[in-house]
Amino acid sequence: MRMLKQELETRIAKLKAKMEAKGYDAYVVSSQEDIWYYTNITYSPEERPFFIVISLDSKPTLVVPKLEEAHVQKGILDTDTVSYWDYPSPAGENWFERLSSVLHKFQHIGVEANILAEHYVRIQESHVELCRFVAAERQIKSEYELKRIRFCANIADRTMLDIFKKASRETMVLEMSALTQIPQVELIKTKQLDPLNTNLLAVVWPAPESAMPHGVPDIYKKVGDGPNVAMTYYRINGYASECERTFFLGNPTKEETELFQYMMNARKAALGVLKPGVNAKEVDLAARNYLAQYGLIGNLLHRTGHGIGLSNHEAPFVAEGSDEVLTENMVISIEPGIYVEGVGGFRHSDTVLITKDGYELLTRAPIELDELIF
Repeated sequence: MRMLKQELETRIAKLKAKMEAKGYDAYVVSSQEDIWYYTNITYSPEERPFFIVISLDSKPTLVVPKLEEAHVQKGILDTDTVSYWDYPSPAGENWFERLSSVLHKFQHIGVEANILAEHYVRIQESHVELCRFVAAERQIKSEYELKRIRFCANIADRTMLDIFKKASRETMVLEMSALTQIPQVELIKTKQLDPLNTNLLAVVWPAPESAMPHGVPDIYKKVGDGPNVAMTYYRINGYASECERTFFLGNPTKEETELFQYMMNARKAALGVLKPGVNAKEVDLAARNYLAQYGLIGNLLHRTGHGIGLSNHEAPFVAEGSDEVLTENMVISIEPGIYVEGVGGFRHSDTVLITKDGYELLTRAPIELDELIF
């Protein structure tokens, strides 16, 4: 608990330093993940808004519904709490009136830009402006965070191996999802599970449906020859990872073997440019340019990767349109994919740490074709 408190205090201190440099005397954070990032308070907002107001000279103030008041006061950090009745409330007891009572004494207020539009218009005044301090801060992981992401990645790898053991022509797609019960039970037995901040998803997209990565296959269909794309998409105790692998039951055809190798080469091209100081779009272009050489750009459906942290998808985005620069201790996915209608999809995805001199793969399930034929 002491280590967590120090981590939270360090995060708030970093935010305050940015506020001071910008001239803000207060900063409003509203998203559930961002509030958890600064407080470690778990809650389910439903339609009721939550806010944390961080100021330079006083302790943070939580603005919460009355229903949550006692709960949030038991948090790790020393905070003030201002409650509103409910949503909606009668005049004088609404959330925006309570929030305004906190903000009125400040002259220059920053608001994290992921605030809902309907909330922003309630507090929008000349001294309020949108900013992305929290999004930027969350991209750079501390040692505390990296330890937890590594833990999640290790468990995602283990479930991937369980998928390989389970895979057969008699296995239904839905049966693969049941494999998440193995790590869940282990975490419960070892008293390491925070159920409100854990989501475990293990799936296999069988061929040819694997050519539609965001489609939903027949969950009662049995896994066939391939290319089948297996995914362990995990968030454990607040920190995420992902591992994806393309595998086959029986020997792939010549065309499938060639497409698998093109995917591996695109992956290698992207990894080959990973290091601090590189623009995220350069990583995406490395994979895209390789595929374009072989006439496969039309078989690419998505960017090369995205950030991973509290969420499975967050900044930085490894995409052609990104201007973000990779920095040591960012965690991203690398997952160029090739999709051929009627054949299937070819994609590996790894959780990757940007290190001082390059990168480190945090997910380490088998990647080579001869290891992925069962």
